[in-house]
Amino acid sequence: MSEQPGRPAHPVEQGRDPAGPPPGPLGRPPGQQPVERTGRRALWLGVAALVTSLFFYPLGLVLGVASLVIGIRARRRARAARAVAPGAVPGIVLGSVGLAFAALSVAFTAYLWPELSGYQDCLGAANTGTDKTACKHEYYPKIEKKLHAPAGSMNKYGDYF
Repeated sequence: MSEQPGRPAHPVEQGRDPAGPPPGPLGRPPGQQPVERTGRRALWLGVAALVTSLFFYPLGLVLGVASLVIGIRARRRARAARAVAPGAVPGIVLGSVGLAFAALSVAFTAYLWPELSGYQDCLGAANTGTDKTACKHEYYPKIEKKLHAPAGSMNKYGDYF
């Protein structure tokens, strides 16, 4: 009911679609986020994807894909609304780089899986420092051969495995 006498106002006359929900704050339908915030979210996800792909690559894969999806959606929404999505393009770029690093890490690990798995098993069974050194002398040459690296190069970078 209307407080003023006369006929009640029709929703279409008030500028609303009777089938849709009433507009939220700033005239946006509820549930829709501003494009600016979505672009910044893509940027932060891209940075997180890049950082985590260097240390924990499974999470880097997930965050890289999320950054790409959110960044592309933000760009499309911005184009449709004729607005800007700050951070969307850098988020897409950083997410792509993080995704590429993570994918290379997965490929590298899959390629060296037999050697790395054997080396970790050997280290797990080692009780002394001499046993650990024996594991290095057994598996480092296998890894060097598979990577076509010069002999002795794993001694320099072996602590990263």
